[in-house]
Amino acid sequence: MKKLLELALDIGEQMIFSGAEVHRVEDTLNRICTAFGASRVDVFIITTSMVLTVHDENGVSFTQTRRILSSGTDFNKLSKLNALSRKICSTKNLNEEEIRNELKEISKSKTYPLWFEFIIYSIIAMAFTLFFNGTFIQSVLSLFIGFLVRWLILFSDKYVKNKIFNKFIASFGLTAFSYIAFKLKIVLSVDEIIIGNIMVLISGVGLTNSLRDLFTGDSMAGVLRFIESLLTAVAIALGYLVFIFLIGETPYFTAIPKSAQFYKYVIEIVMAIIGSIGFGMLYNVRNKNLIAVGVGGALAWGTYLLLYSFINNETVCYFIVSVAVSLFAEVMARLLKAPTTVFLTPSLIPLVPGASLYYSMTFMFSGNLELFTGKAFATLQLAGALALGVIFSSVVMKFINTLILNKIVKK
Repeated sequence: MKKLLELALDIGEQMIFSGAEVHRVEDTLNRICTAFGASRVDVFIITTSMVLTVHDENGVSFTQTRRILSSGTDFNKLSKLNALSRKICSTKNLNEEEIRNELKEISKSKTYPLWFEFIIYSIIAMAFTLFFNGTFIQSVLSLFIGFLVRWLILFSDKYVKNKIFNKFIASFGLTAFSYIAFKLKIVLSVDEIIIGNIMVLISGVGLTNSLRDLFTGDSMAGVLRFIESLLTAVAIALGYLVFIFLIGETPYFTAIPKSAQFYKYVIEIVMAIIGSIGFGMLYNVRNKNLIAVGVGGALAWGTYLLLYSFINNETVCYFIVSVAVSLFAEVMARLLKAPTTVFLTPSLIPLVPGASLYYSMTFMFSGNLELFTGKAFATLQLAGALALGVIFSSVVMKFINTLILNKIVKK
């Protein structure tokens, strides 16, 4: 049982490192220990610690604790760990050495090289600048600023091992670069440039996982992750606000003329696909899964545009789209044998309210508390609608799975 504890914790730790939700890790550890003969399993996980207790058939209990020192996002690795846990539970005859060997192979899984991340950051920033109706010149400028943002994160990470502080530095830097371009009269407005780059910095994985953990009963883990996501958003806002405070003005101009509606919609959907695939690459999604992520991004924004033409309520549209994308992710998870998170998080990226966050910051600095309050509340509404849509879909799928399982058992 002691060896089982260590082995299960190794798998759980790697899942946390790869960006898994707490309830998924707890469920996985429970299934693995049960498959190896544990009569009872007690698991407690938060973002910084894991505690696992197993009871053997004689009633003797064994407990181990594991400290979680870091976390990241590697959905390719998470998919392989998920496949390994399924294999352990289905065959029930894998020995410790075989599992250790598979874990070693999974740890050697390829990731995209660092230089490629610079390119992806640039492409995502450019795509979302166009997505938010930026001009060609603004998108080209975003391409370069996205590259510089990734360099700032890399540079600050060498000296301060703090992700939240890194987001502050990156936000401060992108605002400074945008302002310089504005002062040099390269662009007439920097709104779309800043919004496009903010989208790169927003933590979609942390927010999505925190809300899913909260609604599935892992309150403490969910709250901790939600606070971390909130602090990240605050750091991004402070980076912008500190720079604006230092220069004493807001580089905000009236919107420039936009393109024709149909043409604009086509561009938005194409950029949503590019943005989702770009984030998928940042999360190390690969092969068929990456194609599914692109389809999910198109589904998300295409459905939103269609709904908004009939339902003039953004919050309701976000909820319905979130349900649709979540169900799509559930179906893809079953077809491609990967966790739902792999498809859900990147696909929902086009719906992340980055623009609302930016305009909330501008209204705050300008002292317009009424507009700031309204925009901040709208941002929370949209985020809440996304979360509720995800949870609603999860409940529906669990209900369907229960019905199917009951029918199988009766037969």
